[in-house]
Amino acid sequence: MFVVTGYKRTSNGTLRYKVRDVNHGRKTAGKTGYITASRKYVVPVYYASVPKSKKITVIAKKGINTYKSANLTGKAKHYKKGVRLTVKKLVKHNLTTRYQLSNGHYVTANKKLIIAGKY
Repeated sequence: MFVVTGYKRTSNGTLRYKVRDVNHGRKTAGKTGYITASRKYVVPVYYASVPKSKKITVIAKKGINTYKSANLTGKAKHYKKGVRLTVKKLVKHNLTTRYQLSNGHYVTANKKLIIAGKY
């Protein structure tokens, strides 16, 4: 996973993102470089909007936790894979997004852990 820290155009005008590797515990953690900006290869890690159905499904193998605050502190409850949750709104926290659930608790909007809709 990378964080975009800037961008640059090549001599022929192709857009490139300057990125920093944020994979903790890896050899490449913290290293910087350039990658293509093509939408074919680069997609956001987090959802940027509330699903039309207002439902999300847990797809993480070990499930996910809900928290009492948007910075994901104060663990509230654990949900297993396959559980459907109802979303109230999207909340931005630093460089990431969180979903606020109908019960007021918060959960990550990471696409690797949840999927929008009923599945």
